[in-house]
Amino acid sequence: MDSQQVTSEVPESDVRTLVVDDSEAFLEVAADVLGATPGFVSVGVVSSPDAALGLLVSREPGLAIIDVHMPQMDGLELTRRFKELRPETAVALISADDPEHLPPGVRDSKADAVIDKRHFGPRWLRSLLPRLASH
Repeated sequence: MDSQQVTSEVPESDVRTLVVDDSEAFLEVAADVLGATPGFVSVGVVSSPDAALGLLVSREPGLAIIDVHMPQMDGLELTRRFKELRPETAVALISADDPEHLPPGVRDSKADAVIDKRHFGPRWLRSLLPRLASH
């Protein structure tokens, strides 16, 4: 899988979703889940925070799913930058850490949601729809 996969055609009614994670395996899962979940469409599945910042401006996602732990820039810093550049984009931080072992600052970040990677899937995405509608 290309770590900078971008979709060009996006239906107007779908939630434009950008996924940022340094795990190629998770990016593949995320692309599959987004493709199988009605109401959501991928506008990018990338491993680089810099690529994500570029797509934030050019693709205008309604939802960004950002890994907490990345080598170039952690998810907290990337969330802060996303909210500065495009506050209307909802951000969900995602981590394989147990919720009680998340790094300091995650709960106080400007993220709109925090999810354990083990719960990521169509049901979780659909649970976000009411929150995204009011965002």
